[in-house]
Amino acid sequence: MNCKKIKKLLQLYIDNALTFGEKQLVEQHLEECSACREEHLKLKKIVSALNSISTQPAAVPADFTQNLMAKISRKEIQIQSSWMDRLKKQVSIPGLSFPSTSLSFPRRRESIFSFRFAGAAAITAIFIFLAFTFLFNPSSLPGQNEAVAQQVEVTFTISGINANQIAVAGDFNGWNTSANQLEDPDGDGIWIGKINLKPGRYEYMLVVDDGKWVTDPNAKVYADDGFGSKNAVLFINNNSG
Repeated sequence: MNCKKIKKLLQLYIDNALTFGEKQLVEQHLEECSACREEHLKLKKIVSALNSISTQPAAVPADFTQNLMAKISRKEIQIQSSWMDRLKKQVSIPGLSFPSTSLSFPRRRESIFSFRFAGAAAITAIFIFLAFTFLFNPSSLPGQNEAVAQQVEVTFTISGINANQIAVAGDFNGWNTSANQLEDPDGDGIWIGKINLKPGRYEYMLVVDDGKWVTDPNAKVYADDGFGSKNAVLFINNNSG
């Protein structure tokens, strides 16, 4: 078995979805080929890293809002002073002069003005963000592409079957024998196809050469089909790939 075919089977090997014979061939090749062995280790690290990603949101300090508003308030006072200084330098009217003392407000009015300004600025920023989000990504609007967003892309990888043509037929496509064809572009006996499915439980079989119904040898769960054979069972959740 060549390296190209082994690399296509590595994901199934890590998922423990190969037949006993295929598993032995992969393990024997990994012992002999350092390049494929390194590729296997990299893929295992990636899978491990993805599984370890936490979905917990980052904690926000309790005093975050208070500190932020205080900083905005101080910055606003600096802007007011700087603006008045520039106005004194640039505006010159005969008979009109600015007081030499700096502009000041009672501290309570400064605080009220700064917080009102900060609140207005925050609302404006949120409005601009939402406008750009909906403008450049219309699918983010409520109700848009909801059915597509709920679907999960499922990859079927079939090996160990000698065939000229393989299709997947199941309750997700009305047991249509030609709707979902798998492909083997390399001619190495590994058939691959992708289908978008909503989360749920599905049963399916393989249709070989337009007529022969075959149970998927790589499936992990099976169920009686009522005709003396077994259907492969596929469980899809929001994290399936």
